[in-house]
Amino acid sequence: MRFNLMDNVITRALSKICDMICLNVLWVICSIPIVTIGASTTALYTVMLKMVRNEEGYIFRGFFKAFKENFKQSTIIWLIVAALGAVWWIDYRVSGLMGQGISDVFRIIFLLLGFLLLSVIIYVFPLTARYENSISATFKNAIILTVAKLPYTFIMVAVLVIAVLASLWNTMMLMMALPLWFIFGVSLIAWVNSYLLRRVFTVFEQEEEDTKEKEEV
Repeated sequence: MRFNLMDNVITRALSKICDMICLNVLWVICSIPIVTIGASTTALYTVMLKMVRNEEGYIFRGFFKAFKENFKQSTIIWLIVAALGAVWWIDYRVSGLMGQGISDVFRIIFLLLGFLLLSVIIYVFPLTARYENSISATFKNAIILTVAKLPYTFIMVAVLVIAVLASLWNTMMLMMALPLWFIFGVSLIAWVNSYLLRRVFTVFEQEEEDTKEKEEV
């Protein structure tokens, strides 16, 4: 019995790893046109949020279905956050050219704004994957969750930032990290975030349950 149980655990673990590798490869391929990164990320989270609840079905079918259904909204969201990111980067670089005292003040302000922007990016695509909502409402909910679930926000931002900075530490680290990012790096971060998001999204799920109970009454 123990041997069979161990076999089942190992089989499930290997199956999860295989699914994550497949999802990562799909994400990379579908993100190559750059403009499709938003739709690809939404599709990744659509499958991953189900995976952490052990509800996943066919990986390829689920990914491409979500990619197609959320393409327009996810692409618009991606273009918005990409534009905001570009503006933030330019302003941050310009702030470094100011005088020493005022430069430090503006750098701190822009770092805080950068944290907010990165937090919104982390939330906005899973929200699109999980709930049907307008673009403005999705951004609004992302900002609300950033503040309301700050500990979870810090963890998810830290995981992403540490992974990226570690990869860019030096040329040798970059050469070692690139294959890992292409194989399972993105899906691994999405998997970690999805476990945390499952708790974060209880805010909205509880509201849905309360609304249904009131309608039934």
